[in-house]
Amino acid sequence: MKKGRILLAGTMFDTIGGHFFEVPQVTKDITTLAGLLSIIADLLSFAVGLSAIVAIIMIVYSGFLYITSTGEPENISKAGKALTAAIVGLIIVFLARTIIVFILNEFLL
Repeated sequence: MKKGRILLAGTMFDTIGGHFFEVPQVTKDITTLAGLLSIIADLLSFAVGLSAIVAIIMIVYSGFLYITSTGEPENISKAGKALTAAIVGLIIVFLARTIIVFILNEFLL
């Protein structure tokens, strides 16, 4: 059974790694301001996607902490703090992306 889990995990990470964690290729002209801003926007989208994945992992981790807390107030508090931190971090990342995209669209592009 353990070998099956390892094989499944390896297949899952190979599939995820092949699609989500590809290094962005620079195919745009970076000698112009519009090209440079376009590259910055692409990198921003990549960073937001990566941070969303990390936040989801943290939310799952906090749920695991809560389930395994066995009713101890200290562990329940730790799980709640981890969940709060993950959600606040996700909100900050999405707000930062929204502000940057607004500035790029309204003032620079």
